[in-house]
Amino acid sequence: MTSTVSYELADTEDRVATITLDDGKVNVLGPAMQGAINEALDRAEADAARAVVLAGNSRVFSGGFDLAVFQSGDAAAAHGMLAGGFELSMRTLTFPVPVIIAATGPAIAMGSFLLLSADHRVGAPKSRCQAIEVAIGMTIPISAIEIMRMRLTPAAFHRGTALASTFVGDDAIAAGWLDEIVEADQVLTRARQVAAEAATTLNAGAHLATKLKARQSALDAIRAGIDGLATEFTLG
Repeated sequence: MTSTVSYELADTEDRVATITLDDGKVNVLGPAMQGAINEALDRAEADAARAVVLAGNSRVFSGGFDLAVFQSGDAAAAHGMLAGGFELSMRTLTFPVPVIIAATGPAIAMGSFLLLSADHRVGAPKSRCQAIEVAIGMTIPISAIEIMRMRLTPAAFHRGTALASTFVGDDAIAAGWLDEIVEADQVLTRARQVAAEAATTLNAGAHLATKLKARQSALDAIRAGIDGLATEFTLG
């Protein structure tokens, strides 16, 4: 599709679409990458995909937002990137078919928030999950905090937000960052297996209606955070 995002639809009954992020570096979720992912999700919907796998490259799932945008001094661009990232999380949380993330490597900052937005997360033994913001002098946005609150255990939520704690391996599963871990060279294969199973065993309408009900309070809180971003960071 683009130089940073590829799209593949399995020519099988399960019709699993695989969207792969690869900018050749750490898959920063800047405006261009966000746009390319949304285009791929649009294509999955148009193709009537029955499940989606979202994967990183061989090094990383995603290192988060593009810090160069924050450092540019362009407040409008920074706001747009923040809003776009959390809109992508909202879209993932409410996508009409199951979304499985293949955490082929670390998921950091916005990469970790997107990870938490999937229906199922497959990682490798060294897939590091971390909201790094407070370690680099940034305040975590409300939308991100609400995504973390929704998926993490209470103890992991407080460690993850206030202490920028790193979660790897079994700790990442226990905390709620990941659902399962396989060997690094099997992450994408396993994610596709989970997606194929979901595609062939779930009723899509019931899947969507149920996850929307289950996530409604979190979705409302994330949306309020997006709507309040300008005020939040003016005050910050």
